[in-house]
Amino acid sequence: MDSICETDPLDGVPIDAPWGDLGRNFTLGLVAIGSKFVLNVLNTTRITNVEGIEEVANNRPPGVGLLTVCNHTSTIDDPVVLSALLPWKFFYTESMHGGNRWSLCAKEICYRNAFLGQFFLSGKTLPIERGRGLQQPAMQTAARLLGRGDWVHVFPEGRVGYSGRVQPCKWGVGKLVCDCVAESGRNPVILPFYHSGMGRVMPEHGRIPRVGRQVDITVGQPLDVSDLTCRCGQPGTDQKQARHLPHPAHLADLSSLSPFFAACLQTHPVSGRNSMATW
Repeated sequence: MDSICETDPLDGVPIDAPWGDLGRNFTLGLVAIGSKFVLNVLNTTRITNVEGIEEVANNRPPGVGLLTVCNHTSTIDDPVVLSALLPWKFFYTESMHGGNRWSLCAKEICYRNAFLGQFFLSGKTLPIERGRGLQQPAMQTAARLLGRGDWVHVFPEGRVGYSGRVQPCKWGVGKLVCDCVAESGRNPVILPFYHSGMGRVMPEHGRIPRVGRQVDITVGQPLDVSDLTCRCGQPGTDQKQARHLPHPAHLADLSSLSPFFAACLQTHPVSGRNSMATW
């Protein structure tokens, strides 16, 4: 068994499967089938435009990364919601295509002992350290994975919103995109989706999922942010502004998707512009 303390080819944090390819297949497949049982047997799930995520997960050009973003209302949104969006075979055949998502999880939760660290790394989850900011190794590794063409999933709010209210979106998504462009010279595919009902399936302080709830998932359309990424890393450009998402063009794409993204795209005056919002 490989040590999770070994370095990886991307520097930052390890990415190699500590239990080997078969162990990663087993971990992803087991978690996915359990997640599907929770949503499709114990509860009812309705998905709109599932073809949208199937297409970009399986058929995007080689070397082009995929960044998915969604709201965060329970501790099991990832992996449960993500497992509902793709066929089970996609998970247990990871070693054949390498296309499953990379995710981020608080180190003090997912990596609090050696076994959990190996389990979550087998499930393609990287340890994020709260309070260490955007330059920490896990963020650098995520950006490099995105830059080489992998799928990375993040929650722009940065924490669970048990109340169901949308919390302020963080800088991390914009930084990931800019770092990806710097790494690869290509824009990643950015796909938003929205879900509701997960806070009732796993409420705050809940230890086991509830039954008989309704979960709705709506997959949006890929966002074109090339008008922004052209400013990433450019001399004389305020990089905090480069990591903002302008309101008018992109809100039109998302306003019909969910109130979550509408809230994330609220007006923020920056440098005289009245149409900026953080990711």
